Amino acid sequence: MLDSLQTTEQYTVDECDDRRAWNEFVDRNDGPAYNHWGWSDAVASYGHDRWHLVARERASDEIAAALPLYHVESRLFGSKLLSPAFAERGGIVCAETAQASKARRLLLEQTKRLAAELGVDYVSLRGDRDTDAAEFDVKNRYVTFRRATDVGADAVWEGVRDSRQRQITQAADNDALEFRVADSMADLKTYYRLYLRTMHRHGSPAHSFEFFETLWDRMQADGHFRLSLILHEGEAINGMVDLSLGSTVYQWGVVNNYDYRDLNGGSLLLWKSLERAAEDGFDAYEFGRTREGSGVYMFKKSFGGTKTWYDDVHYFPGETVDLPDPEADKYERAKEVWKRLPLTVTRVVGPQVRKQIGI
Repeated sequence: MLDSLQTTEQYTVDECDDRRAWNEFVDRNDGPAYNHWGWSDAVASYGHDRWHLVARERASDEIAAALPLYHVESRLFGSKLLSPAFAERGGIVCAETAQASKARRLLLEQTKRLAAELGVDYVSLRGDRDTDAAEFDVKNRYVTFRRATDVGADAVWEGVRDSRQRQITQAADNDALEFRVADSMADLKTYYRLYLRTMHRHGSPAHSFEFFETLWDRMQADGHFRLSLILHEGEAINGMVDLSLGSTVYQWGVVNNYDYRDLNGGSLLLWKSLERAAEDGFDAYEFGRTREGSGVYMFKKSFGGTKTWYDDVHYFPGETVDLPDPEADKYERAKEVWKRLPLTVTRVVGPQVRKQIGI
């Protein structure tokens, strides 16, 4: 529990313990899928402390603003308060009212109090769309692409670059390839095996299977978690997780077998996700975090989206500290070492490292 919670004439700030009310509020007010309680449960599977802060209207006790926070603490990577952990789009969700800025400001002030209580190095509200509180700084480090999907699948297809369309068509016409939407725990385990190999190739520690299993258990049945696969002669060679909430589908968890890259299964898989977003009535598709100018950046750009920077909002209770940068030299050296470790070792050790990083 927090040591102190704020109260004003109009609002009270407290911790929400009603997951249904929380999810309904976030969904109704177009919050990101990473603010869903299911994501919170996955983060909590690592043992991280979490808070579901809400500002409530005193007159009605209705939620006016919501902010999930996670304390990720490590001797190697420092202590930080994140929203969200392990993803790029989070922060405060507000109901659209004339007084929304006041509710938002209360949650930001409460966040500063919590940061002081915990003694963290910094607070990071990732992909937060707006802030007007003093002492919070906006930094742009990662970029995504957003594609409008409320124009229908045909119009979305027309916006895809011609060369990419040819690759998608080639893959769709390949009888050796099968597109499948996962509907069982066996499919999730198939995806996870490919995920482990993909992360090992990138030199990055993997999430635990429990992390994915929790997401599946909490979000799949209601359609907020969608796992799709491309199989080549029965073997998974591409996989992707889409998380959806409100008006938007969020791409997360793309994996692949690099040996089969010439079959263009990744292009087909991404198109199937875009097509589904359009056919199921979502307004937009967000392609996930990347670095400007990278190969992944160029791949995503070819699907016709609009480049959008993530506004990461940071607060430093003490001295300003350097934020983690996965592309810093020290991490590049660590990646090369990680790639040389046996896959059986990284499967066990990876989650223990991953849970400490928070990105």
